[in-house]
Amino acid sequence: MSKVFAVTSGKGGVGKSTLSVGLAFSFCKRDKKVLLVDMDEGLRCLDLMLGMDKLAVLDLSDLLMGRELEDGIYSCETQKNLFLVPAPAKVGMIDAFAFASFAKNVCDMFDVVIFDFPAGINLSLYPCLPKETLFLTVAVPDPVSVRDAAAVGALLCEMGLKARLVINRFVYKQSRKYKEKNIDGIIDSAELRLIGIVPEAEELTMLSLTHRLHRRGKAAAAFGRIVRRLEGESLLLPKIKKI
Repeated sequence: MSKVFAVTSGKGGVGKSTLSVGLAFSFCKRDKKVLLVDMDEGLRCLDLMLGMDKLAVLDLSDLLMGRELEDGIYSCETQKNLFLVPAPAKVGMIDAFAFASFAKNVCDMFDVVIFDFPAGINLSLYPCLPKETLFLTVAVPDPVSVRDAAAVGALLCEMGLKARLVINRFVYKQSRKYKEKNIDGIIDSAELRLIGIVPEAEELTMLSLTHRLHRRGKAAAAFGRIVRRLEGESLLLPKIKKI
């Protein structure tokens, strides 16, 4: 059975798409066949992050309108076993019924499927995903982002959907300037169970230019820890100062 994840956030700008790519890279390193689905209509970016923008002729809307899946699923040239479906260039192109059928079909084709949703509280397409989907809600360690993550988490809970928290762009010294002075404070405010912490890293902001991560960098290590937990391993957080 494939593993299915939906990456969400309340506010934009929290690094949701870089998290999606980082997790995809880590799953590929574990010899998983991974599909990234960009859900951000009109504002797609995963094709740029993966260096696939010139290849992406068809997009998700074409597949929902009947084109063969193989025509619109693109293989990443820089990462073995990684594939992408780009988001539609225009807004309003995703039909819920067709999307539910698409999601079921691709989840039968890949070991891991990651849906990268746009920020905000429009959750209308979430019930279209397979029931085993785990929603990864991304927040950065400031009060506004954490509050917005809590709002998204509450909506997911009301819908009966399973969700976890990812703290992204974490800098230990900066985090102490905010109301949430430690990880426990962030978790309590977000009211979501923590699955991992990703540090602030310049290479993450450069993904659209480099299309890769340093294999031994702190960011790759953080993504690797999250993936191991998503695979069922019991893994403690490292010391906060060393993340």
